[in-house]
Amino acid sequence: MERPRLRPLEAFPVMEGNEPFLALRDPSGLAESLVKLPPLAAAVVQLFDGEWTRDEVCAEFLRRYSRPLGRDTLDKLLAQLDDALLLDSDRFRNHSATIFADFGRAADRKPHLAGKSYPRDAADLRRMLDGFFDPPNGPGKAAKKDGGLPKAIVAPHVDFPRGGPAYAWAYKPLAEAADAPDLVVVFGTNHNGVDQPFALTKKDYVTPLGTLPTDGALVDELVARTKARAGDKIADALFYDEHHHRAEHSIEFQSVWLNYLYADRPVKLLPILTGSFANYFENDPSADVRLALLSDLSELVAKRRVLFVAAADLAHVGPRYGDPDPLDKQDWASLEKRDQASLQPVLRGDAKGWFDEIAREQNRRRVCGLSPIFSMLATTKLTNGKLVAYAQCPADERAGSVVSIASIVFEKNAG
Repeated sequence: MERPRLRPLEAFPVMEGNEPFLALRDPSGLAESLVKLPPLAAAVVQLFDGEWTRDEVCAEFLRRYSRPLGRDTLDKLLAQLDDALLLDSDRFRNHSATIFADFGRAADRKPHLAGKSYPRDAADLRRMLDGFFDPPNGPGKAAKKDGGLPKAIVAPHVDFPRGGPAYAWAYKPLAEAADAPDLVVVFGTNHNGVDQPFALTKKDYVTPLGTLPTDGALVDELVARTKARAGDKIADALFYDEHHHRAEHSIEFQSVWLNYLYADRPVKLLPILTGSFANYFENDPSADVRLALLSDLSELVAKRRVLFVAAADLAHVGPRYGDPDPLDKQDWASLEKRDQASLQPVLRGDAKGWFDEIAREQNRRRVCGLSPIFSMLATTKLTNGKLVAYAQCPADERAGSVVSIASIVFEKNAG
């Protein structure tokens, strides 16, 4: 605390009445409080980089803004942030160590967002999901047909209240298929993953609608292949970020839908969190031996009835995500045009083309679905995707920031 440092946090502007605030949120889910800082405090926390002592923070604030910052004011702000677990401090390290130890001992992965992003009560949750099929935004009620099971889908991972109908468009072909998969491979965005391309777990995913058992034997086979090909260190790293599964919503939301559809079927899950892939913008991803896990997976499940799911949102743009100006209607139209162009390689099953689309602009639109969509395409080699839904979801009350989402269905294997 002598040299205060903020943890990696999401910071975005908010308004309360006519008053501006800077909101700080922990994307890892380790700290659940949202802290809103007035402009003066927002200016102070910019100095919490671990380099300045508290006395130096006060002196630098005076130099920059020509107004004094008292130590008592500074210490109260530090106490507020430390109580909220937003500082890199002993308090936070002890808290996170307890969380990680508890998760490590658990046999399953509890529903982190039940009662927050969706109802904890099973009946209420089913009614919510049923309602997402309702027109005009939903695709209409699903009815069993003789058609086969889609091979893969791209579904959103935005919260249900904003993206519910788009989820229904993605999952309706599954609800209508006479068959069910025996394995669902879900590639989800690891919103906190930077260094590792993949994070595995053998924990079952629990939802209010039931439990999806993870295929632990398949996880073991993937690890064994990685170890034989690349050594113990890289194989062990597949679990380095396993604790990110605890609060990551991208796979949790898919597990809810899968239990909604298959609660009475013997379906197993393979949950794979995928990192940002931003480091590949300057380096060819094919040169990274860790990505060979995708070809291993393809071979291991070749004879099984598998559904692949890429849990992927598209763009995140506007002041909520660091852009200087709010979007207007012309910007929304331009964003849709750009998103639609970027999705063309996805519909063709061109994993490299999809990656190049995002890398070309250094992911200026902050497409967090880059890695799960790439991973799904590289594993399946599908070529016949159909875009069934596209939407732009407001990200704040001022409607100047949006998250764009899409639902895509791949009917069957290429050829």
